[in-house]
Amino acid sequence: MSTIATPPVQATCPELAGSLDELLTREWLLTDGLGGFASSSVIGCPTRRYHGLLIAPQRPPLQRHLLLANTLDRIIVGNTTFDLSTFEFNGAFHPTGYRLQTGFAIDTAQPDPWVELSFNHGLFDVRKRITLCTGHRAVRLTYELTPHCQKPVALEVSPLVALRDFHAFRRAGGADPWHFYSEDDAAWFHSREDGEVTLAVLATQGNFCWQPQPVWWHTFRYRVEFERGFSEQEDLLNAGTFRADGAGTLTCELTAVGFADCLPAARKLADHRPRRRRSSAVVCPALRDDPVASRLAVAADQFVVRRMSPDSRQGSTTILAGYPWFGDWGRDSFIALEGLLLIPRRYTEAREVLATFAGAQRNGLIPNRFDDYGGECAYNSVDASLWFIHAADAYLRYSRDERAWEAFVHEACRNVIHGFCEGTDFDIRVDHRGLVSCGNEQTQITWMDAKCDGIAFTPRNGRPVEVNALWYHVLHVVAQRAAQSDPELADRCRELIVRLDTSFAEIFWNRSAGCLYDCVADDRADHAVRPNQIFAVSLAPSPLPTRQQRAVLGVVSEQLLTPYGLRTLSPEHLRYISRYRGNWFERDRAYHNGTVWSWPVGAFVEAHLRVHEFSPRAKACARGLLQPLIDHLDQAALGTVSEIFDADQPYTPRGCPAQAWSVAELLRAWQLTRPD
Repeated sequence: MSTIATPPVQATCPELAGSLDELLTREWLLTDGLGGFASSSVIGCPTRRYHGLLIAPQRPPLQRHLLLANTLDRIIVGNTTFDLSTFEFNGAFHPTGYRLQTGFAIDTAQPDPWVELSFNHGLFDVRKRITLCTGHRAVRLTYELTPHCQKPVALEVSPLVALRDFHAFRRAGGADPWHFYSEDDAAWFHSREDGEVTLAVLATQGNFCWQPQPVWWHTFRYRVEFERGFSEQEDLLNAGTFRADGAGTLTCELTAVGFADCLPAARKLADHRPRRRRSSAVVCPALRDDPVASRLAVAADQFVVRRMSPDSRQGSTTILAGYPWFGDWGRDSFIALEGLLLIPRRYTEAREVLATFAGAQRNGLIPNRFDDYGGECAYNSVDASLWFIHAADAYLRYSRDERAWEAFVHEACRNVIHGFCEGTDFDIRVDHRGLVSCGNEQTQITWMDAKCDGIAFTPRNGRPVEVNALWYHVLHVVAQRAAQSDPELADRCRELIVRLDTSFAEIFWNRSAGCLYDCVADDRADHAVRPNQIFAVSLAPSPLPTRQQRAVLGVVSEQLLTPYGLRTLSPEHLRYISRYRGNWFERDRAYHNGTVWSWPVGAFVEAHLRVHEFSPRAKACARGLLQPLIDHLDQAALGTVSEIFDADQPYTPRGCPAQAWSVAELLRAWQLTRPD
């Protein structure tokens, strides 16, 4: 039997246009509503350790494991074999199935999102559909082979197994890391390292027959990991082959199931087939007439997942900060809440997110994040608690759910105000001017939180400008909300507001630069021009007079605004770094010292509109600024928005390829700029 190489076939879709290197930068992502996902490049060649067909959470939504890494797919016509898969090994590609690929399609809407890869040779057409099963740690692989000749045909699918923590790499050598069982139509893997971690691969449609013949494939290369300064090689187990033979059209299906304690349990899960809703199900009626808003609402849904707990079979809603590697972070969740859940009118889920974080409050602080492996919450954030109040107020305005104020929001807000005023963890306290001071040179407790090898690259200890703009904002919110239910709290907030009306501009205004200092300590003021000052204009009410608001907007527009968001540091600064690349240390150093972040575009647009009184002209101008980010939906991780971009042209997307607050703030900005 021979295997032949074939010349490239012309693709019929824009996702497959360009060079091989370009194809490898386009990714797809499917999510299961539990924190699990499937992801790869548009040609199915993995470029990250996080690419795989089944990445499932052991404790939803976290403790994720890459179970089924990929499949080796082959078509046999007569005595000739055609490979459909593509892998990279030390710079060489083998096989090169992308040369036969002619189509790519994706639908990320819940439930059961899918991608479909199409192949053509002349002798046959093949469609491979990958469907992630919503609410179940399972994926379906459906193949439809249509021959265009009279020769006998066969389809062979070989699972490539990893069965590892999704941050790790699998290496061959020594004893196999799992127990392996097989039947005529199924294979089952049981980890020796953790008895709960299992993978079952079952034939669930067609005449697939399982032929076990385990052999290790060595040194798969993940080029993005190499670019990020990590190890880029992995070994995977080719466990055997599912084979189907026929003389006409073949339709066959495999279902891979994670965390089933035995094959019978896996079969039961594999048989579950929920009825698929329309793809617009997550889009509220108010957004369906706007194609951009509708598309962003579907993208937003990927980050909304269920957090399960031992004492709750239903669990509660939470928000993952980004795929593939982030968990649920407080700051990110509260900034993203309006775009992800309130604009799409998903009020019940929004309340659950707020209640989940409020329930974990400690010493007046809302958690910064939940631990990936079920450990203690992390509270290392000065602003997560303030963003919580901002998000809770937005929830109350949208939903008019005043019972939530009585049930938990009031108490959580009171705890935040009390904790800040009396002093709490991480040196967070309110000074005699009413300003929030926090941190030290070793801490990183604002959103600019990069730290590596003990070095906090942007410590911002003292009085960060956006923290105090947020503080001023939430004092107004709580004073108004608590006026009837808690007059003492309301009076305390109003007294602080009076102090801040004088002290904020007095302390933060940089006369020589015509903008705001980024951070002010007792002995110094940071002159660096950063995007944090825009929140003193975007958040209402502003602690600045109108002329200073206009000046801040002008400086940010001139020095920080790019087509994809705001630079984190002015190019005029000596520490400015234009490219986010290199090893972990080098990337963390650049993370907030030039690198463009897309999420602050929401604050910039709101500031622009407030300064220009939400005029039709201002809305049209701001909407035009958003167009590059809208176009970006088709450029990197398809249908979603990247975390960061290089600070200079060509503004290459970097970091997390799908980020919750990037999507959420783009949707919020898009809605703010709707024509009257």
